[in-house]
Amino acid sequence: MSKKIIICAVLVFFALSMNVALSGMEYPQEMMEVSEPYPDAIITQTVQVPGNLIVGMESADNLEKILEFYKKNLAAKGWTISAETKQQEHSGLIGEKGSNNAVVNISTGQSGKSIIMLMLAPK
Repeated sequence: MSKKIIICAVLVFFALSMNVALSGMEYPQEMMEVSEPYPDAIITQTVQVPGNLIVGMESADNLEKILEFYKKNLAAKGWTISAETKQQEHSGLIGEKGSNNAVVNISTGQSGKSIIMLMLAPK
């Protein structure tokens, strides 16, 4: 499956699931394998299904600043960036490490804040 298709599919899932966002959630320990949580971001959702872990967050910071944070954090955790997208209202990364993929999607929400989605999944 192409990396762009994976990013699009995750974005659609994330957008649909945002209707049930909750605040004040804990950052899952398993996601620390991917990255530290984004500083001062509010965790809006965590979704865990067999083999996949998804965390949604919201931040007042801009897309570029958030993207740079994740590029540095993934590299520090041993991930290889295999794809990167940058558009006006969306940025994303795919990292590979061992038998796993890490997907980072950042978009501008309706409120003007940045919506961050992290996914840890098998390749």
